Amino acid sequence: MSRASAVANDASSPARIPLPRQLLVTPDIASRTQIATFASQLAQALARGTRLVQLRNRSLDADGYRALAESALALTHAAGAQLILNPPHDVADLWLDATNGVHAGTVPLADGWHLTSARLMACHERPAGWKVVSAACHDAAQLAHATRLGLDLVTLSPVLATATHPDATPLGWPAFTALATQTSLPVFALGGMRADMLTSARHAGAYGIAAIRAFWPSA
Repeated sequence: MSRASAVANDASSPARIPLPRQLLVTPDIASRTQIATFASQLAQALARGTRLVQLRNRSLDADGYRALAESALALTHAAGAQLILNPPHDVADLWLDATNGVHAGTVPLADGWHLTSARLMACHERPAGWKVVSAACHDAAQLAHATRLGLDLVTLSPVLATATHPDATPLGWPAFTALATQTSLPVFALGGMRADMLTSARHAGAYGIAAIRAFWPSA
């Protein structure tokens, strides 16, 4: 399986890849029978202008996530959007080698890969074989490590209270700003975001905003 080589390790310039300001994180589905409905909703989001999608799932097996990814890839690439894979943890373990590189022939040809905070901290170098590598960050140490690796973007969360992680303590905007200004990477504010918060998030030091509900069409 051929894959475009990773972009150069230049963390100083967010412009090295064309990044939209809004990142759609997809909601979870538990069964392959839900893929058709999921695809219909993703198509609606793309029609509304979404151009950066993180395909997050924590419930499907490897075959199910592959089917979901292949469906999402067809839609995103037809719309000129970028797709970043964020599969269930056991699927990531199956598909990636010890350096977080891909096992040839196993992973759908997406644009990028998203590292959980735990996998980020286990990385000693930027994962190879992806045009875009993103990571989930929650503190200064994780942001610093993502910067050292030369990743393309990070999410920083939770900024505000969120139904996705109701027990997590929100950072709040002042703490978010203090952290976001410590890195040259594009930082997407995540957690409790609404579509109308982009301007305020950018004033707080964010490159953009990431969300599920704000960008996902209702059923």
